[in-house]
Amino acid sequence: MRFRRQEAFRYQFGQPLPCTFRLVHNDEKYIEIEEKSAHIHDISPHGMKLETLSRIPCEHNKEIEVTFMLNDVPFRFSGKVVWERPFVRTYYYGVRLLTSNEQEEKLISEIKRHAALHRQR
Repeated sequence: MRFRRQEAFRYQFGQPLPCTFRLVHNDEKYIEIEEKSAHIHDISPHGMKLETLSRIPCEHNKEIEVTFMLNDVPFRFSGKVVWERPFVRTYYYGVRLLTSNEQEEKLISEIKRHAALHRQR
């Protein structure tokens, strides 16, 4: 799979942010009940880099739902897996987020707030 990052900014967490994800089955339009744990290494309004111990059955553009907390604000995004990189016992994934303008604005606001809080420490 190929991935080209052409975004204005991408925020890298010093300490990866815990999250959960689950698969979305496009044909039947349902989301798996079982959530799997992962960590977000970096994020932008349109994408993120995930690390997980679980391999995602990775057909091109597999849709997943990612849930996480940033500054005590809950986020839940749908996204499509655009690349996979296995590394030792973990897997890294690039996820293209499917966000609305409102979700993008909220995410940008919380990323800026997170960056400001962690810059002071």
